[in-house]
Amino acid sequence: MLRITAVLVVLLLLGLIALYVSEFHWFDRTIGMRRLALYAMAIGVLLGTALGRRFSPQGRNTVEKVQLYVFFISICTLFAPLAASLSNRLLSPYPPRLEQVTFFEEQAFFSGRYGLIKGEKVEPDGYYTFFYYHGRLRRVKSKQPLLSGRERGETVGLTIRRGLWGYDVVREGVRE
Repeated sequence: MLRITAVLVVLLLLGLIALYVSEFHWFDRTIGMRRLALYAMAIGVLLGTALGRRFSPQGRNTVEKVQLYVFFISICTLFAPLAASLSNRLLSPYPPRLEQVTFFEEQAFFSGRYGLIKGEKVEPDGYYTFFYYHGRLRRVKSKQPLLSGRERGETVGLTIRRGLWGYDVVREGVRE
């Protein structure tokens, strides 16, 4: 029984890691993600401390009690940004809306594990799109250009959805 539980826990952990990796795409498209992640990590520390306090009496000695605290605080803090991003994006009661933004620039970026070879023709791996939104310069990352062919200072519509926690997520659709 203990082996089955251990295998299930390992599979759950691997699934969470895979989910985390797939969520990175949305981290780059969430406006204010850094602040959302920091708030989530702070809440994760508090939740981990509460769980450590709840389960520490099961420890046989002080070392085991401290290990339980460290385990719960670490796990909760590590996975809190994932939970915050998923809940912000998937549990949002708000519909996507067309928001007017001021285009600044769009930059292609290239990334290679071994660098770029001189004379090699390479395709961009993605694009950084810079625009003014609510008076601040914002940057989102995407696989395809979001606002190609625009002039700096041009006002354009960008599909944005307000998240559950109030952090906006830039969607793919762009309209004039």
